[in-house]
Amino acid sequence: MNGIVITGIGAVTPAGTGAEAVWADARDGRSKVTAIDRFDASDYACQAAGQADFTAAEHLPPRFVKRTDRFTHLAVHAVRDALTDAGITIGEDVAPERTGVMVGNVLGGWEFAERELRKLWTDGPRAVSPYQATAWFPAAPQGNICIDQGIKGPARTFVADRASGAYALIGAAQSLLRGQADMVIAGGVEAPLSPYGWLCLETSGLGAKSRSSLEPHELYRPFDAGHGGSVFAEGAVFLIMERRETAEARGATVLGELAGWGVSTDGYMPYYTVEPTGQVLGRAMTAAVEQAGVTVADLGAVFAHGAGVPFEDVTEGYALHEAFGTAADGLPVTAPKAGFGHLLGAAAPADAVIALNSMREGLIPPTPNLDRPAPGIDLDFVRGGARPAKGMGHTLVVSRGLGGVNACLLLRS
Repeated sequence: MNGIVITGIGAVTPAGTGAEAVWADARDGRSKVTAIDRFDASDYACQAAGQADFTAAEHLPPRFVKRTDRFTHLAVHAVRDALTDAGITIGEDVAPERTGVMVGNVLGGWEFAERELRKLWTDGPRAVSPYQATAWFPAAPQGNICIDQGIKGPARTFVADRASGAYALIGAAQSLLRGQADMVIAGGVEAPLSPYGWLCLETSGLGAKSRSSLEPHELYRPFDAGHGGSVFAEGAVFLIMERRETAEARGATVLGELAGWGVSTDGYMPYYTVEPTGQVLGRAMTAAVEQAGVTVADLGAVFAHGAGVPFEDVTEGYALHEAFGTAADGLPVTAPKAGFGHLLGAAAPADAVIALNSMREGLIPPTPNLDRPAPGIDLDFVRGGARPAKGMGHTLVVSRGLGGVNACLLLRS
């Protein structure tokens, strides 16, 4: 047992603010994917997204909002909520030098960058904000979280495509086990809803294409015969992570445990997201289960990566069979992110939050839009409605990124 526990959660997602909002939508199979209204997306292949109803000026100081990008706004606010949820004040309950921050992010802050680049080309370099260099880069949320909370301990930003958030949680656990910190704020954030950021996702080949026959909330279809790519979303999800003895000493409420993890890299070939057999991803799944000291019989559910990209969906199914053999046939599999969109750097932390609530309530949320499983994917999908699963003690969260970057998390209730 690693003894790495989760004692607080903060979230800003298309479902709303707080862990309960994202869990309630996932449990009930509600969709928050809508037509993009942040910018004119009429010339883009995908014109739908998961958009967070969050106005930074209502929660953060005006000067801070002016010099930072939206992804930093989302992250700082979610971290504040996570600390409140855990009942922790840095400097009182934990020393700043013993507090860490681990952040997963993919795109950086392009809403700010695009605005300033327009000024560069139209009005010249003198018109560009002096904060341009510090506002857009992926580590900006990490630095601003540390400044906002006075944190002096280890801090890192992980950029590993859609597995970034999973790597951040693993990095937090490793930092705690090595004694480098007593508490780590770990999670991910993404704000891709700008013209250039959205174009990057489109040209990656992973995004869904809008279809006249489907409404925006129907586009994201993991494992379905009509799957045609991911519908992406913005949001921030952060967890407060501690060693069990530290949490118990301060009388904290333990929400769950990160009991194991596994990582691997396919290293297959350029322009392919994954190798075709699922063997390498399967090894990451097996490693997570073995590190936790459990077997497939102990797993209550798998929270799949569920990209909705046909090649990725099929190989994820292969990987489950590689890892667990025939036992995979009876293992409940779900991808609730289809309801609110793929959060990229925040996707795995969001799945972890939903998984923790799933174990607490004994309900596995469904995969929205999974009407007819795609040929070649033979799994026990949870669809149509939540499935009761009393006594569920362990769940597996699967995350993967371009280039075959794999990270799997084993959560214990």
